[in-house]
Amino acid sequence: MARIHDSDEPLLRRPLGILNCENDSIWLYFQVRGRGTLALSQRHPGEEIDLLGPLGNGFPPFSGKSILLIAGGRGIVPLFFYLRTHAAENNLLLAYGARSRSDLTFIDELKPWPLRQTFFYTEDGSFSRKGRVTDNLIDIIISEKVDATISCGPDAMLHRLSQILPDTPLGHFVSLEALMGCGFGICHSCAVMTSSGEYQKVCEDGPVFPITDIAWPN
Repeated sequence: MARIHDSDEPLLRRPLGILNCENDSIWLYFQVRGRGTLALSQRHPGEEIDLLGPLGNGFPPFSGKSILLIAGGRGIVPLFFYLRTHAAENNLLLAYGARSRSDLTFIDELKPWPLRQTFFYTEDGSFSRKGRVTDNLIDIIISEKVDATISCGPDAMLHRLSQILPDTPLGHFVSLEALMGCGFGICHSCAVMTSSGEYQKVCEDGPVFPITDIAWPN
């Protein structure tokens, strides 16, 4: 959770994903979507930004498994971090989709990493396969004998995954994106309905959940 300014404008921190962590440095990724991220983009090198975190949980630390990473747009951020930290212990595949080639932000940064296979999708057909990242996933999972999937992206993408993903030995896990006021479970602004009929908080109980734990809309 990043405080944009020392002043009260904007008042609330902004939740950001950790792209990478190395020694005493972390890399945060964001896109300008409103006044908070716009103000953050105008900060200068050397300025201090107050951070609260890391918060929440992470993806399961599998070992020796075949894992399919499914990223939609800026949902690549936590999956890139997972790739950096777990590629040595697992066989990782990546399905990465966005609206256009310019939205596939981290293609070049992915090249040095030992992904077993990569599958790129653009909705406008400007790069690689034309379509959505949810296309052909069943074929990939079956042919590559995938043990589990981990995903992050728009809610509509995750909802679609909940409908089409076949059973795998270790299941499917999603990292949810949500607007947050505090980031540590006090304000309840990021609550989501679970399949048990109870609410859980993305910031404290998540952001990673088994896909079957979420009550996706009909």
